Amino acid sequence: METLQTGLASPAVRAFFEFLLMDGALLIGLFLLITWGVVLLQQRLPFQATQNRLKGATSWRSAFAASVGGVITPFCSCSTIPVLSGMLRAGVGFVPSFAFLVSSPVVNEGVFILLFATQGPVAGLTFIVVGLALTSAAGVLAGRLGLQRYLVSTPAPESAGTFVGTGGPTWPGFGPASRFAWIAAVRELKDVAPYLLVGLLIGGVIYGAVPKDTLLALVDSAHPALLYLVCALVGVPLYISPVAALPIGFALIEKGFPVGPLVTFLVAAIGTSPPEIMLLFRLFRLPLVIAHTLSVIACALILGVVVTLVL
Repeated sequence: METLQTGLASPAVRAFFEFLLMDGALLIGLFLLITWGVVLLQQRLPFQATQNRLKGATSWRSAFAASVGGVITPFCSCSTIPVLSGMLRAGVGFVPSFAFLVSSPVVNEGVFILLFATQGPVAGLTFIVVGLALTSAAGVLAGRLGLQRYLVSTPAPESAGTFVGTGGPTWPGFGPASRFAWIAAVRELKDVAPYLLVGLLIGGVIYGAVPKDTLLALVDSAHPALLYLVCALVGVPLYISPVAALPIGFALIEKGFPVGPLVTFLVAAIGTSPPEIMLLFRLFRLPLVIAHTLSVIACALILGVVVTLVL
């Protein structure tokens, strides 16, 4: 009994439970707030009309519109694939479809909340703005390189369907829309609760058990440019949801890990994963799968460097 009490009283264990309670409460509050805002916006914007305008589109404007759609429809890398398939079947152009595929998991709410909460609104908004520019450019570049020839299935313009959101033809008013958004946010929190709990447990272990000096020594031993690349390459094979990434990011920042390389790591880990790559082979041939993976890595590297520059 005395040994158990001593273990519970150790600094590492106290730090672990402190992280679970304090950061867990903060993350839950931020998650509900951001999700409420996203669902509210989804009700307001005319997604069906947007899809109709994107049919067969190849312009910068269409890529940007699809990237915005990716930002306000939070998906993990794997859940983006069915949406992409629906876009292609509905006849949405390859350029906006590719931009959406990259944008949806890359410009994600998890990294935005992390930056907003720890570094302030400038860092968070910079992440969104630069992310939109990069993912739009990825779609346009993929189109100009003719990568659409590596699509496995040919889009069918006559197919019906919507690819993002459920925006109705009329705005029900702020009160009803807000209540619906809150119910949806609570339901979403229940759905992601297991992933959030896993992320909190991992983050708590990092915060309580991993010595700060070990992490800082790793940072000091690597050349700054190499550190970004290592973070990107380590992140790609992992499968981390935006929600699970939040507590891990908080723990690493509190340990003194530099924010820019951390952003690179999280964007790479959220932006693609082995399961997503396997699912992509249902729609893409190998060159297009490689192009997508390289696009995610490039976005992760640039976003990490840009965030470092604005801090």
